[in-house]
Amino acid sequence: MLCLQIVGWVAFSAVLTSFIEHQVHQKLMHRRSIAAFKRTFEAHALVHHKHYSKVFSDEPVAPGEDKEIRLTVRKAPIKALPFAVGIALFSWLGAAIFVATMVFHHWVWNNIHLEMHKPEQRIFSRWRIYRFLARNHWLHHRYPSKNFNVVFPLADYILRTHAGATDADIQCMREQFGTPAAKPMPI
Repeated sequence: MLCLQIVGWVAFSAVLTSFIEHQVHQKLMHRRSIAAFKRTFEAHALVHHKHYSKVFSDEPVAPGEDKEIRLTVRKAPIKALPFAVGIALFSWLGAAIFVATMVFHHWVWNNIHLEMHKPEQRIFSRWRIYRFLARNHWLHHRYPSKNFNVVFPLADYILRTHAGATDADIQCMREQFGTPAAKPMPI
């Protein structure tokens, strides 16, 4: 029974995290409207998108120089806290799993997002799931009002913000990245 509860809370937490990532990315990082998040908007929509719309992947950088493309893992529990408090009203186990899921999400997000923009050919860069996520994120840079999820794109499909690759997109990827065998990302 406990095993089933854990699986259920992990699934619930993954889905909730997908929707949180989507809404934060769409509402705070792509809209100027909220003054308290002006810095977030500018760092993402103006700095990150301006640079990486021209060149999706460029040279690896030294640690510390990648601030605009990383999440702060140690802040994940703080960000998760408002949701965890609500979940704790039903289950302490669910709240703990949600916080752990947010920490894991931030860690995964950092690793795959950094590999997408500053490739070092990490072991996972040849995995099919990574290539799918990299292509999905490349399309976000091409169509900034689409594909807001980096880690778990479920919310993009449900909220109808998913954009698939057209023939022109695939051709553009081939021109940018070469053949899939030469560079596994994102095609």
